[in-house]
Amino acid sequence: MVSLAARARAVAAAVPDPELPMLTLDDLGILRDVSTDGVRIVVSLTPTYTGCPALREMSADVSRQLAAAGFADVEVRTVLSPAWSSDRLQRSRHSAS
Repeated sequence: MVSLAARARAVAAAVPDPELPMLTLDDLGILRDVSTDGVRIVVSLTPTYTGCPALREMSADVSRQLAAAGFADVEVRTVLSPAWSSDRLQRSRHSAS
């Protein structure tokens, strides 16, 4: 049986980046973690830089997609430390360039 967190991660991992819609937040390494706190889904995002203007939109998109998939209680957190680096890019995307 697939865990609640794993199902939520699959949904969050498929959310496209608002500035590079051909890539997902997971591809870019922005999606750091998806966990549960009881029935609440807790998603941690690390923007590519601290002042990223798309962070609010990314958070809203993740919340919206999870709600559409039936997850009613969602919290999206911003995690700035450790900072994002290109090492977080998915290997398949990184090696293709």
